[in-house]
Amino acid sequence: MNRNELCPCGSGKKYKKCCGAHDAISITEVLVNEIEYLQKQFLHFAYYHFGHEIAEDFEILEESMDFENEQEREFFEAIHSIWFALFAELDDGDTVIKKFISAEAGKIKRPKLKHILQSWTSARTIAGKIVSFNDHTLTVEDGFTSEQLEALIFNDSYQVKEGSFFIGILLPFEQKNVFFPSLLELPGLNADLAFSYIEDNSFDYDYDTPQEYLTDYFMEVISELPMVGGLLEVDEMDWPAPIYREIALLFKEKMELFLPSPVIDTGVVLWNHFCQKKQKRIQNPNIYVAALHYLVTTIAPIDRRLTKKELANLYGVSAGSLSSVVTELEHELAEEIAQLNRLVDSSDEQEPAIQLASVIDFPKHKDSQASEPAPGQSTIMTLQGTAEKHGKKTTGRKVSKRNEERARSLIYDAMQTDGKQRYKLAEEALKLNPNCVDAYVILAEKTKSLEEAILLFEKGIKAGETELGKAFFKENTGYFWGLLETRPLMRAKLHYAEALSLLGNVDQAVRQYEELLDLNPMDNQGVRFSLFVAYMDLGEFNKAHALLEQYDDETAQHLYNKLLLELYESGFTARAEMLLKGAKKENKHVIGYLTGKKRLPAYPPEYYGFGDENEAIVYADMHLRLWKKIDGLEMWLKGK
Repeated sequence: MNRNELCPCGSGKKYKKCCGAHDAISITEVLVNEIEYLQKQFLHFAYYHFGHEIAEDFEILEESMDFENEQEREFFEAIHSIWFALFAELDDGDTVIKKFISAEAGKIKRPKLKHILQSWTSARTIAGKIVSFNDHTLTVEDGFTSEQLEALIFNDSYQVKEGSFFIGILLPFEQKNVFFPSLLELPGLNADLAFSYIEDNSFDYDYDTPQEYLTDYFMEVISELPMVGGLLEVDEMDWPAPIYREIALLFKEKMELFLPSPVIDTGVVLWNHFCQKKQKRIQNPNIYVAALHYLVTTIAPIDRRLTKKELANLYGVSAGSLSSVVTELEHELAEEIAQLNRLVDSSDEQEPAIQLASVIDFPKHKDSQASEPAPGQSTIMTLQGTAEKHGKKTTGRKVSKRNEERARSLIYDAMQTDGKQRYKLAEEALKLNPNCVDAYVILAEKTKSLEEAILLFEKGIKAGETELGKAFFKENTGYFWGLLETRPLMRAKLHYAEALSLLGNVDQAVRQYEELLDLNPMDNQGVRFSLFVAYMDLGEFNKAHALLEQYDDETAQHLYNKLLLELYESGFTARAEMLLKGAKKENKHVIGYLTGKKRLPAYPPEYYGFGDENEAIVYADMHLRLWKKIDGLEMWLKGK
């Protein structure tokens, strides 16, 4: 019978659209069964021959994810094994699928099945929208190319929701496709937000197309996508006046590098609640941004909170005005703050801050369970259950070795570059590796205040400690500088200590200096010189003596410091005379700067040699204020 003729069953439809369609499906279904068996063989082959490589790659991925339970872990492990076998490049440049085809294609007798298997080298990842579902055929649209594709689904219980977002891996099946292991659906996620998320990341990571990024980062994308819909969009919120929205945007911008996203969103939600209750006439937005900054850090368990005075300096506002606005916010938002405080008090999580915004109507996903996919399964799976609850996003995501290397390379380039390009490279490195400590240190250079820089140093230190881990510290304390991976953390701690000292927080600076010397007693960084100054500032002369004895190196700096300590404790003694002779013999140029005969240059020299003028400038620049506290010094030094 011609397939274009009317069907003999009397339905009035063409045969190919009626009974002929069922015949075609039954033939196709036989082929699908064979393909599902082939998929199982493929995975057995992958595990048998490359199980170590698959497990090793999943270990790296697993460290970046916070699985809710074993079922969720198995879900991701199953998806990962399929992605790895289809797309990951092995050491010899081949993929597992190519090796499987080489080994098995010759054993397949059915030409059509053999052709389908060989086409699997063209497998693709896809993120898009569901268009329709008819006669076992699911029509989907690629979110980046708008191409419409058809995939076979042999699950009569599947109910499609047109327009919903999905993500998955497609294997070619003649003129159509099959999902392997299945289509992964996120019906509650705004598709446009999901596409923007993938596109933005592909741009940030310097990919030519979102498709290339999606293929390389498929596992990370399916892990993070469930949170995209929960990210707070300021523009989509109801604001009684434009100025309130502007403050929310400014707050998010200012806080981006300093606080976790959920804590920032908590501040935005609190601000929105305040604006709904009380419409203020605002002349200086910075006061309200500073007040929100202070407010959220009093609620969330942040490692270090800035005082109102520090925040006032940071935002360029008066401490009195800031305090007044904080009091007003606390009064109007008393109920919301009480809810948040109850959550923090009752939480047994490591990071309760991540849950805060959900208590005050922060958008969040509904929970559902995800099950382990079976090879060849034609059901639709949901990723909702894999979302990190209440908008939680792992900031310490374990980064692939490739991204670590790319971030490190960018930092090397940044260190040899000046100006905007230097900071752009650091920002790009941070996107690739959130634990890139040197990136925080570089970005701290462009801050407008020491308070702001300190926040970045703190973040860098925390990232470095997370990256190295507690066991590393326990095993390697005392030998840190000899291990290259520790140096970014050591640099961040030294910058942090110096910034604290400049702000007058000398006690805190001393703790950092002492920790650095515990980690590296060889003191390749010259920490002992800054620590000596700090001990002198605090009047800790016994500790200053012990430090000089520990590092008795007979340099000009060491000898002048011994003299300085003698003058502080005992005055112009015979021993001081002797110490002065020894110090002058090592570097005679220092005296001119201590007596004021010579002025220090605007900027200290970049290098110096032992005994030269540059060494004298470096010493005087660091110690002159200590020497000026000694009454009668100039008279005593005159003529000596």
